Amino acid sequence: MDEPKAWRCENGHHLGQVVRNGSGVRQLLLYRQAVDPEAAELQDVDVVANVQGLVLDVRCSLCDCVRTWVPGEEALRQLLKGREL
Repeated sequence: MDEPKAWRCENGHHLGQVVRNGSGVRQLLLYRQAVDPEAAELQDVDVVANVQGLVLDVRCSLCDCVRTWVPGEEALRQLLKGREL
């Protein structure tokens, strides 16, 4: 399985982590508050959601930048596979 990867706003603040579940589908572990990797002290992280689908307008709590989480091809394939009868 791949290592978790920081999901950042355009100013480099961490908004969450991208991980793969047991099926290989990318998921976003979305933080309640953005984390500044340049901060002098370590910050507590509170995961507010585990996201697989589309999420519009994820706003950075530190700089107000906005990002959109788009599901990967593997998530769409899994969704369509679940619809097969």
